[in-house]
Amino acid sequence: MSFLETLHEMKQKDTAQDCDPWRLRLEHVLGKIDYDGLERVSSQTLLDILEVPQRDRRAGTYKRVCRLMVELGWAPVRVRDFARGGHKEQIRGYVRDVRSRPPTMHS
Repeated sequence: MSFLETLHEMKQKDTAQDCDPWRLRLEHVLGKIDYDGLERVSSQTLLDILEVPQRDRRAGTYKRVCRLMVELGWAPVRVRDFARGGHKEQIRGYVRDVRSRPPTMHS
């Protein structure tokens, strides 16, 4: 493969990544800002925003969301907490420092 062919292929891959239809919706997601100055949002909330049916919420879907969220400056997290009934529950989601959030029209 020539240099120009390699360059063209790399450009197509970059364009394909930027064209993910979920990216635009995820760019505008605002999480809940807690007392510690960190903004958090759960994976389930994101899939609700993207209108992904429960039957389609599989590993590939979560990986796709994770890749996009990391590109948008979020870090994946897992939180364990006690749920109603006293059993432990694990919640997956994303977190970012509010100061690193891109400016919005209201900021």
